[in-house]
Order: sequence, then structure tokens, then C-alpha cells
Amino acid sequence: MEKMKAHIGNLILIIFSLGACFCLFSKSQVCASGIKEGMLLCVDSVIPTLFPFMIISQFIVKSGICDLFGKIFGRITVKLFRLPPVVSSVILMSLIGGYPIGAKMTYELLCEGKISQKAAQKLDLFCINAGPAFIISTVGTMLLGNTRAGVIIYCSVALSSVIIGILTRFIDAEKAYEYKKEAPVILKNPIEALSFSVTDSVKAMISVCSWIVIFNCLIKYICSFSLNGYTVALSSILEVTSGIKMSLNLLPVPAFAAIISFGGLSVHCQIYSYVARTGLSVKLFYTARVLCSAVSALICSVILKFIPCEIDVFANTSTPSFEAYSVSLPTACALLLMCSVLIFELDNERKSKREIRKR
Repeated sequence: MEKMKAHIGNLILIIFSLGACFCLFSKSQVCASGIKEGMLLCVDSVIPTLFPFMIISQFIVKSGICDLFGKIFGRITVKLFRLPPVVSSVILMSLIGGYPIGAKMTYELLCEGKISQKAAQKLDLFCINAGPAFIISTVGTMLLGNTRAGVIIYCSVALSSVIIGILTRFIDAEKAYEYKKEAPVILKNPIEALSFSVTDSVKAMISVCSWIVIFNCLIKYICSFSLNGYTVALSSILEVTSGIKMSLNLLPVPAFAAIISFGGLSVHCQIYSYVARTGLSVKLFYTARVLCSAVSALICSVILKFIPCEIDVFANTSTPSFEAYSVSLPTACALLLMCSVLIFELDNERKSKREIRKR
């Protein structure tokens, strides 16, 4: 029976691989266009907004500042979420940094031994959020043509995550709450912490951009079939930005809050390596994402009743495009810095492996 399952699994992988090759060859121009748009999106938008927060979040963990955050905001974290004080920095950075940061910081704290596995699992249920830079600037100002709409969506998404976090306080409360109450704050060497933070953030950023490019290519291929409503639904499930672009003038503002809260499979693939190592079940993860999505849509609807927000219909018909060589000089420098750091890191790893072999 086990051999039969293994053969079926291998057959599915073969069929999937052949199907992917067929798609690439049948519509190579479409796939190339999707890859190009994905890469330009990363260089023009994702890297400038996400990369600095990745470095800061890593530095907070590696330097020991997260313990200091715990001393300042620990009581709020304990009362609201029934979690150790040290996770205050994770919750805060997940709300202002962007999607992968909360999951990455959670995994780092777990590796440092500062939180239990149950606490890490609870954090991964509600610390998967989009940052204000993406929601307010990209979604609100650029796509919807209304900054107020972006602010309302962000408030809805953030409040939804906090509510889900409060609800999780009843899940394995005692095991998740375990921590060293009298643990002193020990700040580590800032230069060493910064060096590690930059190197590790480069690797994580490359992984994030790779998934964005892959899913952008997939969405471009799906859109070539003109499936109407199905195309919008699939795009929203696969990737947030593309889903919102395609659903302009078709969906109300609360629906955009729901799409952003869910995150899309592209985001889920970006954080999978961190979430899987905490032992969180897939069913529980997606239950939390769907619940968070529904709550954010409900909150957004309530806010709009008190703070009406008119969307410019004509502005929504056009979607922003990313032209080649349109990126700024700082962005290009940041990309070159990332590449150089990665090259040096790979070279150092090769040298260390050679030394180990010689020994």
C-alpha cells in the first residue's frame, strides 16, 4: 500500500513537471512577460519597502533588543495574548513590517530558545500581516486612488489580526505561556548582530522575490485564457497584488481587506519554511487565515459606515505598470548590495567547507 502511494505521488510530480514544461513552451512570450513584470515589481516596490524591515527585525532578535521590548510591552502581551513578553517585538514588527517578517522572527525566537513551540504556533496564526507601506501606498493610493481607503483597509487588517491573537489565548494557554520570568536583558555585540542580519535578510529577500516572480508568471499564464470571474478568484487566491489589480471596479473595499488578510499562496509559500518548522498544522493555519479574512472584511464594512470613502471609478480602470529602467538609484544600489553580500556569503561557506574537509 505504501509503495502504491509512493508511485502515485511520483506520477503526480512527473505529470506536474511535464505540464509546467508544456505551459512554458506553449506560451513562452506570456510567461516571459509575467517573469519580467514580477522582477520589476520586486525591484521597484518589494525590495525598497520590505528589505529594510527584514534587516531591522533580524537585528532586534540577534542583538537581544526583543528582550528589552518584552520589558516595556510585556504586560500588554501577557494580558491580551497570554504569550511571553519577549514576543512583543514580533507582534509589533508583523503589523508594520510586512508578510514574512512575523513568521521569520517567530522562527528565530524559537531557535534561540526564548519561546516554546506552542507559543510559536500561536504567533503564526495571527502574525502574518501586510505592512502599512503596501496597504496604504500601493493598494490605497496607487490602485484605488484613495489614501483614506488604504488607511481604512490597514486598520481593518491590523484589528483583525489582534482579535484573532486574543482568541488564540485560549489555545494551550499554559504551554504557550512558559518562559523565564526573571530572564535578564543581555544585549549582544551590535556589529556582529548587524552583519548576520544583513546576510540572512539577503537570503530571505531572494526567496521572497523568487516566489513573487513564479506566481506572477503563473497568473499571467492563467489570464491569457480569459476565464472572466474565475481569473479574478484564482488571482486573488494566488497573489495579493495581482488579485487586487484584476478585481478593481468588481469588488467592494471590504473584499480587498479580506484578500490582503488571507495573504495568497505566494505569501504562504514565502513563509512555509518558517511555519512548518514550528509544527503548526496546515488545517489550523488556513482556518486562521480564512477567519482573519472574514473578520477584516466585517471590520472594514463597519468602519465604512461611520467613515464613508468614495473610490474614483475612472482611476481604477488602469493598473500601474513597471517599465524597465524606471527604478530609482537607491533601489538599484540596494539590489547590488544584496547580490554582493550573497556572493561573499557563498564564498565564505565554500572556504569553511574546504577547511573542514582538510581537517
